Amino acid sequence: MKQNYIDRAMRARDPRFAKIVDRLGYKRRDMVAEEPADPISALREEYERVVGKRPFMGWDADKLREKIAAAKAG
Repeated sequence: MKQNYIDRAMRARDPRFAKIVDRLGYKRRDMVAEEPADPISALREEYERVVGKRPFMGWDADKLREKIAAAKAG
């Protein structure tokens, strides 16, 4: 694994680096990842619920709709 200055500084727990990270806001507790508003995520969840297994991540929305319709019909 290639290491750079940032990787080494994070592992060294350098107080100067901690000050920079704090100023950038990375230590804030209110930072939470948002739920994606991606329509394909909802289709993947529906596919998993209907079929009972996870979908292939390479399928687009049209393919997922097709597979869901086939599973509901059959």
